[in-house]
Amino acid sequence: MNWTIIHAIFRRDFVSYFSNPTGYVFICVFVMLSSLAAFWPPEFFANNLANLDQLSTWMPFILLVFVPAITMSTWAEERRQGTDELLLTLPSTDVDVVLGKYLAAVAIFTVALLFSMVSVLLVFLYGLGEPDLGLYVGAYLGYWFVGLAMLSIGMVASFLTSNLTVGFILGMLFNAPLAIAGVADWVVKDPAMAQAVRRWSALEQFADFQRGVFTLSGAVYFLSIAAVMLYVSMILIGRRHWTGGADGASRGGHFLTRVVALLLVAGAANYALSNLGWGRADLSVEQLNSLSPKTKEMVRKLADDKDVRPIRVTAYVSPQVPSELAAQKRDLLATLRELQSISGGKVQVDVNQIETFSEEATYAERNFGIEARDVETTQRGARTREEVFLGAAFECGLDKVVIPFFDRGIPVEYEVVRSIATVAQQKRKRVGVVKTAASLLGGFNMQSMGQNEESQLVTELKKQYDVVEVDPAGPIADDYDVLLAVQPSSLRPEQLDNFVAAVKAGIPTAIFEDPYPVTDFAATTVGTAQDNRPAGGPMAMFGGGQAEPKGDISQLWRLLGVRFDGQQLVWQEYNPYPGAEAFTTPDWVYVDQDNGAEEPFNPANMISNGMKQVLFLFAGSVAPAPGSKLDFQPLAVTNEARSGVMSYQEAEMAARSPNMARRSPPTRTTSYVIAAEISGKPPEEDSLSADEVNTGELSEEDLKEEKPAGADSKEKEPATPPIKAVVVADIDCLSNIFFMIRALGDQEGSPVDWRFQNTTFVLNILDSLANDERFVDIRKRTREHRTLTLIEDATYEARKEALTERSEFSKEAEEQIELAQQKFREAIDEIRNRPGLSAQQKAVLVDQEQARRQRMLDVETNRLRQSAQRKTRQIERDLTAEVRGVQDFFKFTAVILPPILPILLAAIVFFHRRQAEQEGVAKERLRFHTAEQEPVVKKD
Repeated sequence: MNWTIIHAIFRRDFVSYFSNPTGYVFICVFVMLSSLAAFWPPEFFANNLANLDQLSTWMPFILLVFVPAITMSTWAEERRQGTDELLLTLPSTDVDVVLGKYLAAVAIFTVALLFSMVSVLLVFLYGLGEPDLGLYVGAYLGYWFVGLAMLSIGMVASFLTSNLTVGFILGMLFNAPLAIAGVADWVVKDPAMAQAVRRWSALEQFADFQRGVFTLSGAVYFLSIAAVMLYVSMILIGRRHWTGGADGASRGGHFLTRVVALLLVAGAANYALSNLGWGRADLSVEQLNSLSPKTKEMVRKLADDKDVRPIRVTAYVSPQVPSELAAQKRDLLATLRELQSISGGKVQVDVNQIETFSEEATYAERNFGIEARDVETTQRGARTREEVFLGAAFECGLDKVVIPFFDRGIPVEYEVVRSIATVAQQKRKRVGVVKTAASLLGGFNMQSMGQNEESQLVTELKKQYDVVEVDPAGPIADDYDVLLAVQPSSLRPEQLDNFVAAVKAGIPTAIFEDPYPVTDFAATTVGTAQDNRPAGGPMAMFGGGQAEPKGDISQLWRLLGVRFDGQQLVWQEYNPYPGAEAFTTPDWVYVDQDNGAEEPFNPANMISNGMKQVLFLFAGSVAPAPGSKLDFQPLAVTNEARSGVMSYQEAEMAARSPNMARRSPPTRTTSYVIAAEISGKPPEEDSLSADEVNTGELSEEDLKEEKPAGADSKEKEPATPPIKAVVVADIDCLSNIFFMIRALGDQEGSPVDWRFQNTTFVLNILDSLANDERFVDIRKRTREHRTLTLIEDATYEARKEALTERSEFSKEAEEQIELAQQKFREAIDEIRNRPGLSAQQKAVLVDQEQARRQRMLDVETNRLRQSAQRKTRQIERDLTAEVRGVQDFFKFTAVILPPILPILLAAIVFFHRRQAEQEGVAKERLRFHTAEQEPVVKKD
């Protein structure tokens, strides 16, 4: 290659484009279309994400118009002006000519893209918020690669004609498959065929760039197209050497075979790189696309395991989702894409973007139980409901796990990785749920004579474990990886004996025991120190049932070497939600990283490490019994300066009347442990009495006798296996409400933004006991998406003012209602105190006045309330209009301002070129005199 010739051709084409105002007009149109696509769609403000998703959706179609405008003159203009022969007579090869013209087109496109990039970035920085620069650069890098491919295709179209208009039309037609294949499902009704076509579209290939991920496979895809099309351009130039000859037809077939072979090689290379996952880099500042190290380790182990069959992931998502789920959908697609890329082909992902009433929707519901979820959303101030698909099915052989819907509060990476690991397991670990009064697995309830639903905890565990019910009426086998016992104090004596024997046998056990259940468990379960309810359900009220006897729960505490007072509740004066006093009391114990305790969560234990907040309701406490040889590790601890105790009887009185609560003063020196892990080898015989377990009162002589000095203490080692258990002095932390709040996530308009991690804490306990630590770190991981902060700030004051106005008006209306009621009471009192009337006359007048005044009061009350409702609706309308006004202002600004710079440059070039054309020309030859501004009269 002759770089001098290439540079000369490059400079000639590049300068000629920008020395003409028409080039700037095309750039101006491109920038305006880019701004329209980025900021004008309603999804942009609805999603409230500072990214370029909307622009990425439309960019292939924008380039479908803009790229042919650049390439149409590449060769067609040369032919039209007759300068093509001059180029071909240069001392250069066909490669030099094609490469010089292609590089000039690339440079022109790059300048236009930079105009768009800078203008869009300025709109973000000075009007909308701070975008993730890595995400931003990645998206524009993807647009550049798409442009490289389309420019090469447009050059081929230009080489086929000498007419600019025909070159433009051919450029659009040749590039159309690359752009339109991304919406193949609009035309192709077969989902599998549509997915196969979509895979080779520009929209699909630069999807990773759109998410801020540089991929070698995507770059190779577009560069391969460019290389093949440049080769075709060289063939089209070189055909003048062999057309018309005897071997012209054969050489044409030969070159066609070469082109097809190059396309096959390029496709194979792209397919291989996509499956191998080589050359991927997450450019986003927030690492939105990166998988955790534990996830990568697990997936690579699956890829290397030859015994594991390929895992097929079929995702069903709606093309458009409400703003509340936009980030969740983005995380789901990014996670699936990354997992597929590093799995070496072991994880096969099929994403179906389906409509609510399509055939694919029927298939998803029939085969996987994935249905559209009715989601309430806000669209420009109006509350609406939409049916949304956002689920996935994971299959490996005959095993299947289905996530019907990824709620916004669910960690996507955790759910996806756990489902993949679960279906890939040859055998799932077993969780034995001990059958107690808590009834986690549902079934018929003799107390209410109704059917109990399965607990959300059990539903969650079934996604990972083989969950079975354990009947403690007989001996409990040791083929369980972990036992879960909720309120074991409700067991009958023989049942409790079998359960304690299982714990003593070394089966890892999670024990949740509550002195005072208050949530959904309160319907069937009583506190530790309370008697079981009579059996027989509703017939018990007629004396038809007797309470089942309870076993001696103290034998469990003696085995574990702990103290547990079943009549004592813990309280703590700490509320991390200042605006939620109406929802919280001191009996809501928040174990929080900011509650003032030295170590509220044990950082040395995998269960509690990294936890931030767990809520316990009317919980008890657990403490190590003096003399216990077992290892006692606190997991959740209160603040000693703010916490104390009260009896459950006092809690019951407090529930009826808050003023009746009698709590002990804070200990100031002692914190309370609500959850702890106990492990080690217990003594051969229970050495602690029941009183000692509950009170911890042991004398020094007792301790000396318990641990005698000398070698005799080392003669016998305990024959019992080591035990491992976690004791939590609360069962309300397992309530369904915590799983529901976790699934909902942050809700706009919610009075409180709850941030507790009860679900994570409970699942960590069971994973730790089952010796399955794969998901603990992944479960805690979250992704932070950049939002339109400046828009939020601009509308915040309007929302705050509207809220204040609404509150003041409601308060005023209530005051007027109270005043009317006061007048009513005064009128009644005046009659009752009126002298000279008998009691009977007063009673008659009071009744009459009450009826009259009550009618007046009702009318006035209704009028005031209706007025308050009308005012509230007007405030909402004004707020919506103001929010829309803010959004419309930024939309208008984002579209009008970016094209200004190209327009100014076009004007400068135009006037500079006009001035240059007039230099050296006599004034009398100009159309108008410069000085006199009078027309020149031509002489015959």
